[in-house]
Amino acid sequence: MRWYEVIRKNIAVLVSAIVFIFVFGTVAFHLTEGWDLFDSFFFTLITISTVGYSLPESISPVGKVIASVLIGAGVTIVLYGFTSITSLIIEGHIGEYFKSRRIKKMIDRLTDHFIVVGAGRTGRHTTLEIMKARRPFVVIDVSEEAIKRLEDFLGKEFPYVVGDAVEEEVLMRAGVERAKSLIVTLPDDAKNTFVVLTAKSLNPNLEIVSRVSDMKALSKLVYAGADKVIATSELAGVRLAQMALNPTTISFLDILSFGEESFRIEEVMIPPESPIAGKTLGEINLSKRAGTIVIAIRRGGEVIFNPTGDTRILPEDRLMVVGKSDHFEKLHRLIEEG
Repeated sequence: MRWYEVIRKNIAVLVSAIVFIFVFGTVAFHLTEGWDLFDSFFFTLITISTVGYSLPESISPVGKVIASVLIGAGVTIVLYGFTSITSLIIEGHIGEYFKSRRIKKMIDRLTDHFIVVGAGRTGRHTTLEIMKARRPFVVIDVSEEAIKRLEDFLGKEFPYVVGDAVEEEVLMRAGVERAKSLIVTLPDDAKNTFVVLTAKSLNPNLEIVSRVSDMKALSKLVYAGADKVIATSELAGVRLAQMALNPTTISFLDILSFGEESFRIEEVMIPPESPIAGKTLGEINLSKRAGTIVIAIRRGGEVIFNPTGDTRILPEDRLMVVGKSDHFEKLHRLIEEG
C-alpha cells in the first residue's frame, strides 16, 4: 500500500470513528436522559474531549455508563491519531506527502511543457536533454523506484506522476491538455500505441514523438496519432555507420550535442503576433542580441538554407537555430517581446 493510501485510510478511520461516537452519544443521552438533541450533542462533546465538568444531578446510572464509554472512546481516538501521525513521521510518509503536494503545484503551473513517458534508459537520456535545454517537463512512470533512480541520475527534483500513461487520469495529472509535446519511450510498442491514442484524444494539438522497437509497429503508431516515430535500433545503426564513414563530421555534431559548452540546434516557430514577424534577419540581428545563428528557415514545404541578412521572417516560419543553451532563453524572449 502506498504512503498516500495509508494516510487516506487512517484519516477515513479517524473521521468515521469520531462521527460514530458523536452520533452514538447524542442519541444515547437523548433516549436515556430525555435531553433535547443539542444538549445531548453538547454533553457528548465535553465528555469525549475530557475537558472536565460536573455531572448533572439528574443523570441516571445508565447515563453515567454512557459517559464512561464516551470518555474511553475519546482517549482511544486521541491515542490512535497520535500513534498514526507518529508512525507516518517516523516512516517518512509526511515528507513524501508534502513533496507530492509540492510537485502537484509545480505541474499545475506548467504550460507548453514536455511530457516524457517512461523513466527507463531511453527516457533517462531524453529527460536529460530536455533539462539541458531548460525546458519544462513532467515524467510519467508506473514505478516510483524508476522515478527515484532518475532523480539520482539528474541530480535534482523534477515534476513527475506515478501511474500508467495509458490511463486518461494519469495523463491529465501530468497536464496533457496544456502540454506542448509528448515523448513516449516505453519498450513495448503496443503500450506506446495506446499511450499515443489516449494522449491524442485528450489533446488533438499535442505533438507526439514515439519510440518504436519493431518496424512493423511504425505505421500503427502513425495511425494512432504520433507525429514522429523513432526506431531506436535503426537510429543506432545509422549513427554507427556515420561514425565510421564521416568521423570528423560526427565528432563535430557530438561537440554540439554533448560538449561542455552545451551547444544545440533547435527549431523555433514565429507566432503571427511576434514583434519580429515581418522583419529581416539583418534587422533582428539574432547573433548579437541572442547569441544564436539561423542556419535554415522552414516555410511550409520549402526549406531556405543559409538565409542572408535581407531574408524576411514571416509569421509561422520555423527557424533552425544553433546556439548555447542559455542563449535560447534570450531568443524566446526576443520572439515574444521583440
